[in-house]
Amino acid sequence: MVSKNPQETAQQLPSQQPFKLHLPGLLKVLAEHLYSSKQVAVRELIQNAHDGIRRRQAENPAENYAPQIRLEIDAPRRVLRVHDNGNGLTRSEIEDYLATIGRSYTRELRQNLAPLSPDEAARLIGQFGFGFLSAFLLADFVRVVTKSAQPNATAFEWSSDGGENYAIAPAARDEAGTTVELRVKPTASFVLESQNLLEIVRQYADFLPIPIFLNGEKEPCNLRSPPWKSRDPQAATRQYIARVFGVEPLAIIPLKPHKVSLGHDEITVPLSGFLFVPPGSVASVREYGDVQVFIRRMFICRDDKALLPPWARFVRGVVDCPHLQPTASREDLHQDETFEAVRAALEIQLGEGLREVARDEPPTWEKIVRGHTDLIVGWAARDAHFFEAVKDIVTFRTSRGPLNLPDYLEQSGGDFYFTTRELGSLQERLLAEGNGMPVIDASWFGVQPFLAKYASQRGDCGFVQLDGEAQNLLHEEHDALWDEVAQYFARRGVETVFARFKPAQVPALMFYPEDAEFAIEGRRAIDEGELSDPLAALLGDYLENHASDAQKIAGKLVINAQNAWMRQLASEDESAARDAALEVAFQVARLFAGRTLSADDAAKAFQNVTEAVELMRSK
Repeated sequence: MVSKNPQETAQQLPSQQPFKLHLPGLLKVLAEHLYSSKQVAVRELIQNAHDGIRRRQAENPAENYAPQIRLEIDAPRRVLRVHDNGNGLTRSEIEDYLATIGRSYTRELRQNLAPLSPDEAARLIGQFGFGFLSAFLLADFVRVVTKSAQPNATAFEWSSDGGENYAIAPAARDEAGTTVELRVKPTASFVLESQNLLEIVRQYADFLPIPIFLNGEKEPCNLRSPPWKSRDPQAATRQYIARVFGVEPLAIIPLKPHKVSLGHDEITVPLSGFLFVPPGSVASVREYGDVQVFIRRMFICRDDKALLPPWARFVRGVVDCPHLQPTASREDLHQDETFEAVRAALEIQLGEGLREVARDEPPTWEKIVRGHTDLIVGWAARDAHFFEAVKDIVTFRTSRGPLNLPDYLEQSGGDFYFTTRELGSLQERLLAEGNGMPVIDASWFGVQPFLAKYASQRGDCGFVQLDGEAQNLLHEEHDALWDEVAQYFARRGVETVFARFKPAQVPALMFYPEDAEFAIEGRRAIDEGELSDPLAALLGDYLENHASDAQKIAGKLVINAQNAWMRQLASEDESAARDAALEVAFQVARLFAGRTLSADDAAKAFQNVTEAVELMRSK
């Protein structure tokens, strides 16, 4: 074996080199590109103050300690100050943490406290060591005066304009704590307006237990406690929803810690907050499905649509979970294993909460379903788990009013009868009810797939679509009694059929082929030259090939052979009064059908009815 020269071997191995950083402007670049909103800087400054106070409570507890955070606007000098009476920093801590990007004292303190005092560790918010960078979103110069709570500590001033250097010097400060002074840039002037700053504080820090005072006010501007921690959580939550979301909720579902299986293990998700159902829109199609997210009572993001299951598009809420992991900017969440566990816990509790409402508060459930029917039905048809949760409690619009499916099937005899169009469907529903069959309005998206899924799962349900099929409920009658009536309508160019159908009070109905409106509108567009020649020729060919339907666009009049009035008219000799009565029956049937009529056609129909009635009165 030939031995290698050690020097040659060393030269063949890759050498390890440290990364190099170009410091000038680094702070400003990181701040501007790490955060999407300048408002985040206020949150980060409050968070640092909060953690400084928590650190003092953990490391230097003292009697009569009254923690507080104060925000002060000095508009003439374009200065914003954030004061706290927390633990403060020593000179070495300034250099090790404040002036070291990515190193977080809070994170290290949490790690140290966790084995000894988990509750104290859980109260700390900071994590990444980037938060102080956000100050340069607002300021072109930052000054920090801090004094450690340790005995005989000296106060120091740290200052920077965001360049590659910072300055440290002794300072004068009596009490322990920290003051951060920002010289606000013109582009961040909104923080120098009290109302704006108040709204920012309430958005991010409303739930922090430490009082936050603005501009010398005697009362704190934050709630200091989330509504679910109040003596009357239900009332407090309703008040919070009204203030923050601007609505009166239909139902509120409180959140609580929940055990979730991870397959290989089971964990308890520490969850708090609430979900609520807002009032439904008129169209019942406005989607929500979003939550505001807090971590250790500090606001992270609003309108998060990933934590709730896809079917929960009619739900909003507030979620606080210390196990959720924020991104470095703390404006979004990492969708990791914990995130999935939280989502699973939310889905389970939401499903259980809705079932409880349906069972224990029927009037409230009816409001929820009526307000959000289309979303609930549409998503349930696509989501098997949600379908199982709501299949027997969601209600549908029927010819007998709102009914859930078990009640509907009991009344219908075990089969589904439905229409998928609103226009013209009233007479289908009328005929079905006349034969004792309640009809479901399936004209809204999601209803038909939901019914099909339910019928398939049951296996013993008929599934009958009445659109265009309602004529199967007619029983034609061929009797010489109707010959003269048929001749009258033949002279009017109206095709007539005589049949027995229920309800007997209805004298006549009008039926049209499915594509009647299309044929009418297509012919009008061709005649008025609205279409290009190729398209007009194509449409003309289609109408020609479907001449049998196109010729019937005037409709088919079905006279009810069970109607006493129509039978009386059929037995009378021909007269102007009889013909006028038949004209009334015809025009009313046209208007009731609600199809193929333009505004002018409807006006003429009413005019014909009026003239016919006047004629009958004069006889």
